[in-house]
Amino acid sequence: MRPFRLILALALAAVSVRAAAPVSLTVPRFSFAPSAGPAVHPSAVAGLAPAPLSAPESRIPSLLPAPAQASPLMIQPAAVAAARPAILQSLASVPAADASDPDEAAGRYADFFDGSAPAPDGEPVHARPAVAPGPTFRQPLQLNIVESAVARALPALRDSVALGGWNGPHTTLDESCCGDAAPKLALLLRAQGIPARLVEAEFHYYVLLDLPDGQIVVDPTVRQFFGKKRAPRSIPHVFVGDLDDLAAFYRRHAASKTTIFDPARIYFRDAAVREDALRSLEAAVRAGGAADHEPLRRFLGLPPVAPRPPDAPRRINP
Repeated sequence: MRPFRLILALALAAVSVRAAAPVSLTVPRFSFAPSAGPAVHPSAVAGLAPAPLSAPESRIPSLLPAPAQASPLMIQPAAVAAARPAILQSLASVPAADASDPDEAAGRYADFFDGSAPAPDGEPVHARPAVAPGPTFRQPLQLNIVESAVARALPALRDSVALGGWNGPHTTLDESCCGDAAPKLALLLRAQGIPARLVEAEFHYYVLLDLPDGQIVVDPTVRQFFGKKRAPRSIPHVFVGDLDDLAAFYRRHAASKTTIFDPARIYFRDAAVREDALRSLEAAVRAGGAADHEPLRRFLGLPPVAPRPPDAPRRINP
């Protein structure tokens, strides 16, 4: 028994010594030294987007899925030219101010607006639903482009209308000067590459874009139908919107409307395109001489000329 007890005591002592020994873990070392070939992040195998390795904390891979290739911008910002070319190449006889400019305004938005070209003079204008059944993703973008172009043209338009002889000096867009303001606005929009059409209805001039995605109405004298200078502040100086926007606008401001006519009659009764009148206006502006054309010439980037008395006005009262 004594040898057996001795062996058992030695065994128990060895077990207690091992239990008291510290546990040691071996952690493999990672090297971040660049290799000769292209580095492959381990997260790429799992379909994850690795973060850049410029900082230590960026070595942790992202948990978000790798994004797909970004879509190109539909509208690239256009370079500012010294002078804008002729309106949508509609006047072959009037040379462009800078025909060598590769980014001419006439083709700036041609693809985005489906290459809409000026309609022939006298073509009837009717309210037309969009080709697509319902709104398309381009409609808000098209409206935004037109609104931005109108905002850029508005200072020149106001200055030109104030210098014209339509209703005397200091005429504003609040008044019944659509026969003066609408052609000038159409010209300023054309100079920016917007396929604007000048339309003459039964007693009203305005600007129209006739696009496959829907028609866009631009009315620079819409306030004349809501009290003119007494029109509420909620009435914009220039209306821009599609046909649904136009109908909703007149319904929303029905209490302020001072005309007995509805939008269908105002904008589409006996309406026709007046392309020849717009071409004549551009030729006169480029020839120069009229005081009210100088703001338009500055917008087109043309040099100033000696002023002459304004042409005799034509009144159209609603």
